[in-house]
Amino acid sequence: MIKTNFITFIYLIICFVLFPLRAEIIKNVEIVGNSRISDETIKVYGKIKEPNSNYSKDELDNILKELYSTNFFENISLEVKDKTLVIKLEEYPVVNQLLIIGEKSNKFKDGIKKIISMKEKSSFIENNLNNDINEIENFYSALGYNFSEVTAEIRKIDNKNFDLIYRIKRGELTKISKISFTGDKKIKDKRLRDIIASEEEKFWKVISKNSRFSENLINLDKRLLINYYKSIGYYDVEVNSTSAELEDNTKIKINYNINA
Repeated sequence: MIKTNFITFIYLIICFVLFPLRAEIIKNVEIVGNSRISDETIKVYGKIKEPNSNYSKDELDNILKELYSTNFFENISLEVKDKTLVIKLEEYPVVNQLLIIGEKSNKFKDGIKKIISMKEKSSFIENNLNNDINEIENFYSALGYNFSEVTAEIRKIDNKNFDLIYRIKRGELTKISKISFTGDKKIKDKRLRDIIASEEEKFWKVISKNSRFSENLINLDKRLLINYYKSIGYYDVEVNSTSAELEDNTKIKINYNINA
């Protein structure tokens, strides 16, 4: 009796494990909830097979993954019912209009539009807003505007269309007022100044972009210093940088600490 019960138990476990893996024959595909994206386009994006095809659980999971990866749909569910694959969709709203307010330069506006993920006529995905704001702030920081302020506003037109507004305060350029070198540097400051890309702000260098403070420029300086030291035999050189704000965020002192 015990042996019979044990065999029955094992059989049930095997059935439970294998049943979900059994392929389903799908004769029809029904798509519900789409208005912006056509049925045929959804079938292409989801890599959905022709009617009367077998679908395993893994293949159904792949359809979900492929459709979510398009960033067109906020919610997706699949159901197999009477040999029909029912795909229920909820589309993201659309960015009807993208406005950048506070920035006068068309060149800067074009640069911003290239780096952000949400563009006009694309899906409005609220979770991407903070990433786009960070991208805009990094864009300005790379140009020397290290204290820019960027905020986003959403103007709802209807349930399917939003206007997206970025308000920008660029702020003042941050200039490098002084560059110094400390530590066991072995090399004279004058030579080190010739190696780095950064320059101190001087009245005769008003057109020099290298006197603008940016993390990208500082990282370039450190690479240049490290490569130089290695080229003359100091293979274990270490270079660190520190900076201090001065005069209302418009000027900065930079120090490179070098351990040759």
